Amino acid sequence: MLAAADLVCCSKLICFHDDEALARCEIASFRYRVLHMAARLTRPGRVTSLRLDRKWSWAKQLALAFTRLRAAFA
Repeated sequence: MLAAADLVCCSKLICFHDDEALARCEIASFRYRVLHMAARLTRPGRVTSLRLDRKWSWAKQLALAFTRLRAAFA
């Protein structure tokens, strides 16, 4: 359980540092807003893509977060 909490805290620091609402929210709120988002993994050809639901309130923030996470570990 502590490892999961550490991963969530790290992702909040790396990915959501400019969005105050997501960076400082409680774990239950973060789980609802980010981790429970409707998404689909697709693999056309050799490229894996994550398709996010555009109607979700925090879709833009999550897309930006994935971009930052990819840049942090590239």
